[in-house]
Amino acid sequence: MKDFMGLIYTGENDARLRELTLSRAVAALPLVGRYRIIDFQMSNLVNSGVRNVGVITQRNYHSLMDHLGSGKEWDLHGKHDGLFILPPFLTRDNVGVYEGMLDALRSNIGYIKRSRQEYVMLSDSHVVYN
Repeated sequence: MKDFMGLIYTGENDARLRELTLSRAVAALPLVGRYRIIDFQMSNLVNSGVRNVGVITQRNYHSLMDHLGSGKEWDLHGKHDGLFILPPFLTRDNVGVYEGMLDALRSNIGYIKRSRQEYVMLSDSHVVYN
């Protein structure tokens, strides 16, 4: 899986989870006490051999950053590949909030182009699968 990089988009908050997502992203919501929702995507990517993972954040991503850490716990640390947290930056074109997944991809196109991998696996953060 050296030719794949993973991108996890954590931007959209579900209206049905409004009370739970007031202070944290959906990806950072606890599940079964010990895990967070993003752990399922991260675990699947790492166990598949993906060594370059970008997490595109939107709002309330501080607890998510604290949980993911530097990537060392996921064995995603290195000079060129690893775990990259991609928060929205305030620019002339971006007001600090992505309008959706395509806008987030457009804003992070530099990260995607710099990667050495040929393919990108894109996932939402509110999906739990194995």
